[in-house]
Amino acid sequence: MDNLKKDWQNSNVAIQSESNSYDRIINGKRRTALENLADRYRRFSNVALALILLSFSWILNPNMFPDNYRLRIAVGVAFAIFALVASIMDRWLYQGIQGIDVVAMPVSQVIQKALFYRKRHLQFIAILLPAVLAIIGFIAWSMDNLYFRLGILIGFITGTALGLRQLFAFLADYRTITSDK
Repeated sequence: MDNLKKDWQNSNVAIQSESNSYDRIINGKRRTALENLADRYRRFSNVALALILLSFSWILNPNMFPDNYRLRIAVGVAFAIFALVASIMDRWLYQGIQGIDVVAMPVSQVIQKALFYRKRHLQFIAILLPAVLAIIGFIAWSMDNLYFRLGILIGFITGTALGLRQLFAFLADYRTITSDK
């Protein structure tokens, strides 16, 4: 009987020590990996839509290919199409992740869907990365300004670092969802 009483008291201590965590879950301050993924995809989709406005600013910027208005329009339209495709892809991933219901679906189906969307995410990167590199490379090749090319190089390095950081965050969330622990 004493052992049972001691076990009961120990379980109460464990519940009290975890109460902060439970309060955060109940109050919505603690997010699941699925919620993080969905929010990140939604945010990326919205940012890609905003990048379309940037492409229009390129078209209207007289310093961008000052002697060739057609080239300025072509680059702006190419980047707008890229941003639109990226937004659509991210929105599709957002809706797919949002559609995973951990309460109604068996664990195997949740893992299967998460692996499916992870694979699609990596495939989308394989499609979008060469396209954006071609656009940026064309701009750098076409401009004669050394400082402009230096700015592109700095932007490329910064963008690569930030992109890798975000990719690792995406993959960490997918790893959390699909782990068996």
